[in-house]
Amino acid sequence: MISIKTMERIAGRQGTFVWGRVYIPGILAVPGEAPSISRASRLNSRKLGRVLHLLSIPERAFTQFALFNPSVFDVHEQQMLHIYKQPHPLHGHPFARGMDLLPVIGTSAVAEQIGMHHAEIRIKEGNKVRYVEYPYLGDLLLFLKDDNGLPYALDWTIKLSALDFGERKRKKVKTLAQQRADKEAAVLRNALEEEYYLSAGIRTVKLSLDDIDRTVVANLDLVYGSHGIDIGLEEHLLTDYSADIKRAAEIGDPLAPIAIKYGKKWGRRDLFLTKIYQDIWDRKLMVDFFQNILIDQPLNIGGTDILECYRSFFEGASK
Repeated sequence: MISIKTMERIAGRQGTFVWGRVYIPGILAVPGEAPSISRASRLNSRKLGRVLHLLSIPERAFTQFALFNPSVFDVHEQQMLHIYKQPHPLHGHPFARGMDLLPVIGTSAVAEQIGMHHAEIRIKEGNKVRYVEYPYLGDLLLFLKDDNGLPYALDWTIKLSALDFGERKRKKVKTLAQQRADKEAAVLRNALEEEYYLSAGIRTVKLSLDDIDRTVVANLDLVYGSHGIDIGLEEHLLTDYSADIKRAAEIGDPLAPIAIKYGKKWGRRDLFLTKIYQDIWDRKLMVDFFQNILIDQPLNIGGTDILECYRSFFEGASK
C-alpha cells in the first residue's frame, strides 16, 4: 500500500495539469520513486522537448515506437487515472478547440460498476482511522492526429508478456486460492482502465513484447539514440549528404564509406554517421526495420513499413 506522501505527490503533479505546462509524470524514474524491482529508464525526446520517465523495458520500447510515429504529437507516461469525474484529457489543447469532448467518469464510479474494490489508503487521525481512495496510474497515454488532422487520445497499457494481463505476479509461487485471486484482480484492473477511458471515447490497447518483432525493437533503440543530437553543420551540406546516402542506399551501397568521405573533407565524421540514423528516424530514409540496420553493409530499403504493419496499435476508438 502506498503512503499518503506518495499519494499527495502524485496528485500534486497530475491533478492540476493544464495544456501549455510541462507534463510531469506521476512517478519519476529516479531512486526513491521508481519501484525497486522495475527496470526504470529515462529518454530525452526531441519531439516533446522533455525527458520521459519509463518504468520497464517494454515501456521504453513502446515509447520509442510511439515517438517514431509522425502522427503522435505528445505522450504522457505514468498518467494518473482520476478518481472522480474529470474533463477529457485533450480538454484545453489548442488542437481540440471547438471539439465536443466527453469527460472521464472517474475510477471510483467505474470500480462500483464492475464490482471491484477500489484501491485505498489507511489514514490514522488521532484515535480514528479512515480509508481514502488513491489513484491508479496508466502506462502511456498517446495524443495523435488522425488523417483529417483531428486530435484523439489513445491509452497503451503495457506488460512484458501477454500472459501478464491475465494474472498479477504470474511467476510467483502461489496456492490455488492466491492464483485465482490474482487472476481476478488482473481482469478487474484491466477492465477498470479500459472502462475509465472508454467513458471518454478513448480506446485502450493492451501491448506486450509478444506483440512486436524483437529486431524492430532493437532497431528503434539504435536509431533513437541519435535522433536528438545537434548536428550543427550547414543546412545545404546536410541536404547534399542526405541525397548522397539515399542514392547509395537505393543502389545497394553501404553508407558508412560515404560518411567517412564527408568526414575527411569537412571533419566531424561522427556527425555524418549520426545523420544517417537521424534520416532513418525521420523517415527520410525508409529502411526495413525487420532487418538489422548495419550501415557498414547495404541497407534493406523498403520492405514492410512498421507503422503499416502495426497500424492497429495506433487506431482510435472509432476505427
